[in-house]
Amino acid sequence: MVRLIRVMVIAAALSVSAACESAPAPAPTGSSTGAAPGTVTSPGALAAVPLRLPTVAAGEPCPVTEPRPWDDHDRAYRVLGPGPVYPVADYFPAGVLPLRERDRQRDGSFTVKVRWLGAGYTGPVLVRAGRIDGPGTASVEFSYLGERRDDGHHAVLTRPDTDLPASTTVGGPGCYAYQVDGVSFSFTVVFRAAPASS
Repeated sequence: MVRLIRVMVIAAALSVSAACESAPAPAPTGSSTGAAPGTVTSPGALAAVPLRLPTVAAGEPCPVTEPRPWDDHDRAYRVLGPGPVYPVADYFPAGVLPLRERDRQRDGSFTVKVRWLGAGYTGPVLVRAGRIDGPGTASVEFSYLGERRDDGHHAVLTRPDTDLPASTTVGGPGCYAYQVDGVSFSFTVVFRAAPASS
């Protein structure tokens, strides 16, 4: 009887060991596992997606991204892009980032306040910017969160509804785009920068 119990215990141990060996390995940190959008396996890991900004030929109009209505009017009235992390469109009247003399930096570039909002997303986000109608520079920086990384600004959003004070710096008037990357999304937003009318 004791011998039969020993055989049964050994057989059970071997079957558990075999099941563990055939189980799928966990997904690599930061990869998408087919979970719902906005779900993150590791909130601190985001590999930089290649920068793929559109281009605009010289003399062609800037194809600015149309604003979308935003329901929470305490935070914004309109946003740009499909989200779930958005620049607030209210800072781009008629699709234009207004450049004022008070925003001019010593190097001749302009740094303009542009708030961002997160909606229903927690995890890492990387925002990069560039001029798309010719030579020039652009960048984004969140004011209180994240760091400069991978030629952009990287932050980890820990709340699903994040308010992100930020600034956008452009080299001067022109057509520009943001590329916004997260664990479950990647999109671009196009805007024009021009001298403010007043």
